[in-house]
Amino acid sequence: MDEKNEIIGNVSGKAVIFDMDGTLVDSTKADFLAWQKLFSHYNKELTFSDYLPLLGIKSSQVVRDFLPVKSEEEVQFALTRKLVFFHEIISENGIHPVPFADVFLKQISQYNIPLALATSSRRAKMEMVMEQLNLLIYFDTVVTGGDVENGKPSPEIFLKAAEKLNKIPGDCIVFEDASNGVKAAKNAGMKCVALASHLSHDSLQEADLVIDTFENLSFPNVCFQLNL
Repeated sequence: MDEKNEIIGNVSGKAVIFDMDGTLVDSTKADFLAWQKLFSHYNKELTFSDYLPLLGIKSSQVVRDFLPVKSEEEVQFALTRKLVFFHEIISENGIHPVPFADVFLKQISQYNIPLALATSSRRAKMEMVMEQLNLLIYFDTVVTGGDVENGKPSPEIFLKAAEKLNKIPGDCIVFEDASNGVKAAKNAGMKCVALASHLSHDSLQEADLVIDTFENLSFPNVCFQLNL
C-alpha cells in the first residue's frame, strides 16, 4: 500500500483545524508591534514578554481586560485603530507564511481531508492576511474571533469549526502555536499538534505532539505519532 492510500485508510473521516497567527502566518512580530502602538496610545507599556500570554485570546477581550475603555463603542474604536496599525506595519515590512506552512497545507489537501481555519483574530484582519498570502484556497470553512462569544482557552472556536465541517471533536486534529490555543483544543476533546515557533516545548506540553517546524513534515507521520 502506498503512503497516500495508507493515510486515507488511517484517517478516513478525520478533519484538520489550523490556527492562523504564528501557526500559518508569520505575523507575531507585526501583531505585537500593533498592540504595542495601541497600548502606547493609551499611555500603557507592552513588552514582548507581556504580549506572549495574550496569544490566542480574542482581540476584543484583550482590549476590555487591559485598556481603559468604558463602552463597546470605545472597544470597537480601539480594535479599528489596532487594525490600522497592523496594516501599516505589514505594508511597510511585508507579511509571509510561517516557513513551509504553505507546503504542508498543500500536502494535506492532496488527501482530500476537510480543513478549517480557526483564528481569534477579527475577520477583517484574517481576510487581509490570508488573501494576501493566497492561503484561503486550502480551507473549507473559517471561524474567527467575532464568530464566538468566548475566546481561547475556551473550546468554543474549535467546536464551531468542527460543527461547520460536520465532524465530531474526536475526529479533529488542531495545529496551534499558543498555550491558550493548545488548551482550547484539548478542552474541545481534540488531538493537538503545537508548533514551537515562539514558545518553548515546556509551554506547549499539554499538546499531544510538539514540532519545531513544518519543514519536511510528513502528515502520515504526524498521524502515526498521534496514534490515529
